[in-house]
Amino acid sequence: MQVSSKVTAVYKHTPVLDYLAGRFTYRSRVEWKRLVADGRVSCNGRPCTPDTIVTQGDVVACDLPDVALLEKFDFNYQIIYEDAWLLGINKPANLLVHDKRQFAQANLIYHLRVRHEPPYPEARLANRLDKDTSGVIVAARDSQTLRQMQQLFAGQQVKKEYLAVVRGVPSPPSGVIDLPIDRLDSLPGVYRFGVVEGGKTAVTHYETAQTFGDRYALLRLFPQTGRTHQLRVHLQAIGHTILGDVLYTLPDAEYLAWFATRQPLSHEPITRQALHCARVEFAHPGVGRPCVITAPLPPDIAALLAALVD
Repeated sequence: MQVSSKVTAVYKHTPVLDYLAGRFTYRSRVEWKRLVADGRVSCNGRPCTPDTIVTQGDVVACDLPDVALLEKFDFNYQIIYEDAWLLGINKPANLLVHDKRQFAQANLIYHLRVRHEPPYPEARLANRLDKDTSGVIVAARDSQTLRQMQQLFAGQQVKKEYLAVVRGVPSPPSGVIDLPIDRLDSLPGVYRFGVVEGGKTAVTHYETAQTFGDRYALLRLFPQTGRTHQLRVHLQAIGHTILGDVLYTLPDAEYLAWFATRQPLSHEPITRQALHCARVEFAHPGVGRPCVITAPLPPDIAALLAALVD
């Protein structure tokens, strides 16, 4: 699979290996070095060495092995709702939802359109979840329905409920987190957001569903807005990080070191963020009636809760 990208100003006058490892963190630096050494990487159509300098506007291309990419992800998704207008999918963790260039086939929407039996060639995503967040994804089956769903989401007319297992017990046990969010300045390869004065408005309602002593809690989260990483950022901001959320627990350098190996961390009882989209409710764009799509807790979060009870 041939993929390419145009070098931005951030990476001008940078060795191509540093560019690849910093810009495309789905592979480790060692893996990128091997691909360069194998002659799979070019810059402006010319073969590269790891030390080849790239600058703004250069086009870096790589011939990626498809099978290796596919094996990295969990494609055990389930169709949990279907009618003439919409699909409801229960997405597992460790699965991208959309077709970034470097993951042209290793994502949910490609599989729905091409590999699913039967395929849904016109499927379009109405909402998104992070790679390691599980739960309800809504897909429109035609462009008109997609526009209607996008209007519902933009108008905050879709009710979303998430479940998250967090450190500590919030006080008060229910409330509203109203803190602006924006992208943070981080090391290359770290895509992180935070509470920033003057950032985009972000509002999250929360309720404590269950506590495990004073160390952990299961929360119900109701995002009013839909900012990138909103729930993860808001919970970190009030001192209750989601279990398994390495990005919002470790400093940049430690996160990059972890990302290079993806080895489980001894202090984390789960290997991904314990965040699950459990319920989505909206007025059905095709028939006008209320539509509710629910996804049960995945086995890893259910096992985590059982272990915390014990």
